[in-house]
Amino acid sequence: MKLKFTLLCFVLAVNSLWAQKLEEASLIDNISAQEISALIGIPIAYDVDLYKLRYHTPDVNGNDHIASGLLCVPVSQTLVFPLACYQHGTVDGREDVPSRLAGGYELPLLLAALGYVTCAPDFIGLGDSPGIHPYVHSETEASAGVDMLFAVKEMAGSDEFPDIRIHDQLFVGGYSQGGHASMALHRVLEEQYSDEFQVTAAAHMSGPYSISEKMIEFTLGDEEYGTVAYLAWVILSYKEAYADMLEDIELEDVFKAEYLDNILRFKNEEIGLFTLNGILAQQLRQEVGGVFPREMVKPAILDSLLNNPDYILSRILRLNDTYDWAPEAPTNLYYCRGDEQVTFENAILAEEVMLENGSTNIRAIQSDGIFPLTHTQCVAPVISAVNFFFDSYSQLLSSNSNIVLDRNIKLHYYADQMYTEIPREFEGDDFIMKVFSLEGREVLSKRIDKGIAVHELNLPMSGMYVTTILNNKGIIANQKFVKP
Repeated sequence: MKLKFTLLCFVLAVNSLWAQKLEEASLIDNISAQEISALIGIPIAYDVDLYKLRYHTPDVNGNDHIASGLLCVPVSQTLVFPLACYQHGTVDGREDVPSRLAGGYELPLLLAALGYVTCAPDFIGLGDSPGIHPYVHSETEASAGVDMLFAVKEMAGSDEFPDIRIHDQLFVGGYSQGGHASMALHRVLEEQYSDEFQVTAAAHMSGPYSISEKMIEFTLGDEEYGTVAYLAWVILSYKEAYADMLEDIELEDVFKAEYLDNILRFKNEEIGLFTLNGILAQQLRQEVGGVFPREMVKPAILDSLLNNPDYILSRILRLNDTYDWAPEAPTNLYYCRGDEQVTFENAILAEEVMLENGSTNIRAIQSDGIFPLTHTQCVAPVISAVNFFFDSYSQLLSSNSNIVLDRNIKLHYYADQMYTEIPREFEGDDFIMKVFSLEGREVLSKRIDKGIAVHELNLPMSGMYVTTILNNKGIIANQKFVKP
């Protein structure tokens, strides 16, 4: 009996250990609002603390694994912020990731500076995570995001990290590979983790959601495709993630011999992805007169990928499509028609299928106009649009109040006046309206009544503010607004 009790205690201790995602968090930098404003080119409200996180998440075989990522925290002594997860795009290699202040870390930094506690996973096989990165592998892209969100929840409000304060809102987004990853994360959050996380809004940007169809047609067709190294990384990735299913297919079965050596150099981390891409593109120009990725692939494999949906690689590609479901949260799919790396048809197909599946909150949004924008050029207008999209839903809350938001209470700002509407049947009679600057400084506090009313604010200067309505329960309404 004593032995059984000891074993039970051991099992419970191990399970408790596994349930804790965070292993280590270290402050690596603080960047002022002025520095961020100079970097980004727009006015910024908050200084940002940058943390490197190491946390537990499954590898491709489901085994416990260490991953890393960047956490960006807006600095405020009084406000509670929404949580966001940004998934990065394709990077050059292990060190080109957010936790190294590379790999597109500027975008999660921007989100934090605008008022979101933002996590940016490095992904499995990158940063501190050992092994090969399973590129566009939807399962680990999603799990790396979920487990980093859990790690941030462990940190928030703890004795060790009292200045990290979050409420229940969650925003999800990513660009390029990150669009594929954020779509995978969004799906898992809504389908498997809705009790722990409620997605407020999602923005998936220029992502290859249809790996098995639109991207195969786009990359292995008769037109040139400049980022040929993506194909090599996909095959390396799936050889790692689906080792049993692909045990009879070796790299030399897929790629022609003259391209294999440099692909292996990339696999062994002797060269980065961008170097590999330059080498392969130059080889193809010399040997076939243009950058046609199909010419790297052996004819039998190419024919199977293009024409046989039951081929093992085709089935694996379908496992990593991320669009065949129905998001509940408001979801925008941003794209540019001039994108030469990820065809815009991914977003069009995703919107069509999601609407057929019953989603009522999905929109595919073109972000270039008369003049088509490339994959890189598309970033600026898309990020600007996402900022406004997220801002229309995000809330900044005072840290010293309970939060019991009620959708029946309406707030509207116009011409330095705040219009409030509190239903007559609302419980209680004592309502206070407070207005804060984004730095958390209270600039107005007054008692208000039920019904519709108009209040002169007389705000001291232009800028962004937060209005809250409180009663004896806590904060019951909240809205950001801008005084021109």
